[in-house]
Amino acid sequence: MFNVDVAIRDLRGELIAAAVSLLAEPQRVAVPSLRRVAVACDVAPSAVYWHFPSEEDLQAVVLDVEYDSLMSAVGLATVDVDDPVAAFVAAWQAYATWGMAHPGTYQLLFEGGDALSAPRHDYHLRTWNRFVELARRVHPPAPLVLARLLWAAVHGIVSLRLHKTDIDWQPEIEVAVAAVVTAILDQRHRLSESTA
Repeated sequence: MFNVDVAIRDLRGELIAAAVSLLAEPQRVAVPSLRRVAVACDVAPSAVYWHFPSEEDLQAVVLDVEYDSLMSAVGLATVDVDDPVAAFVAAWQAYATWGMAHPGTYQLLFEGGDALSAPRHDYHLRTWNRFVELARRVHPPAPLVLARLLWAAVHGIVSLRLHKTDIDWQPEIEVAVAAVVTAILDQRHRLSESTA
């Protein structure tokens, strides 16, 4: 007999949520398999195919959901901040905090050593453009150099904390990111000279 509760269940939504949840722990740089997502939703693997014909299709949706989450965190951190420097610091803090809260997704988006798929390339470009826009507000002479330098520095903070869990990282990530961003901003006049 057909179970009515199963019929009204939002399985597609559950599948996406399960894939996102499975990315809560650092892992190989890939979206969880369709089989693993099915197990997390307590459904047969074949049920996943009704919603996602392939792992690539699920990956595209998961990356969209998670990327939107990252950009939302950055946007919320800067929405009511009028001071460009404070907004720049807040954006990098939000980026790092989000990365720590979404380690598997962070790895998938920013640490994959494989060739970038079109969606991942687009996420990199959109992230890059957002931080260049913020950098332009604090250092118009060299926003690209400033954004690249800070992305490398903040990525290093996040990546090391994700992978070197045996170290007691101090200070807290927000403080560490603020210190690095501020230190680099204090020397931004050198970026103008080196890029002139």
